[in-house]
Amino acid sequence: MANSYPAFAREPSEFLYILTPMSRLIQKLALVGLLGALAIPTIAYAQSGPAGNRPERMQRWERLNLTPEQRQQLSGIREQDKAEMKRLREQIKAAETQLRQLWASNASDAQLTQQQAQVNALKQQAQQLRFQRSLKLRAVLTPEQRQQFEQQRSERRQQWRDRNGMQAPI
Repeated sequence: MANSYPAFAREPSEFLYILTPMSRLIQKLALVGLLGALAIPTIAYAQSGPAGNRPERMQRWERLNLTPEQRQQLSGIREQDKAEMKRLREQIKAAETQLRQLWASNASDAQLTQQQAQVNALKQQAQQLRFQRSLKLRAVLTPEQRQQFEQQRSERRQQWRDRNGMQAPI
């Protein structure tokens, strides 16, 4: 049987040979674009950090016009409690995981109550540590800086209420 294609056309298999390298290039470019698009939110999150917007947190302290001595003292106070707070967060996480496992098992009410009490006690310790740290930080500030800091806290609480439609945590 004779070639059924017009004289100016090539066989379809020849086009596949030509298009295959091109389609591979397009696939690679699409993959690179997709990976880039996925990386942008990850990079943005890494810059802000898991604990919130760290640059904004530092700006709050900068707005107080701290002296170099105050900055050094505040930094020292935060560093003092950092390891203890990390230890408490890890203990809370482990205790909450244990509590979820107890709920999923055939644990008694007494076991659940005991584990919940442990979670509550750890959270109370963390709250107490944060409070004590706040007192130490407050002691470094002048009365004017304290007033300014409290005004910033009030503004943050109001922003939180506006975003979440409820009362902000203290």
